[in-house]
Amino acid sequence: MKNIDLTYLNEISGGDNSFIKEMLNLFIITTAVEVIEFDQLLATANYEAIGQLAHKMKAPIQMLGANNLFEILRTIEQNGKNRTNIETFPNTINEVKVKTGELTNNIRTLLETM
Repeated sequence: MKNIDLTYLNEISGGDNSFIKEMLNLFIITTAVEVIEFDQLLATANYEAIGQLAHKMKAPIQMLGANNLFEILRTIEQNGKNRTNIETFPNTINEVKVKTGELTNNIRTLLETM
């Protein structure tokens, strides 16, 4: 997860660093909230909403090139939608929390150099 792919952000921004910084900061803020929301939904066994949240998180994660995390979220999304393998949610959600934390730290480091 060390490398963050800014290709997409560069393309849509025309290379505007202030826009890219804004999007990366927005990612940090929204992801922190979403990770907390996962815990709340898990505590109430709202599996469909867990799947919907995973769906919501996929696009920004994919935009940054975090493909492994994207695949985990896609699995959570499908399992929540179909109400299958829900017993795996505590572990996979924990994995999402760890990987989003790593990604957030990498983004912060990147922002310091921009």
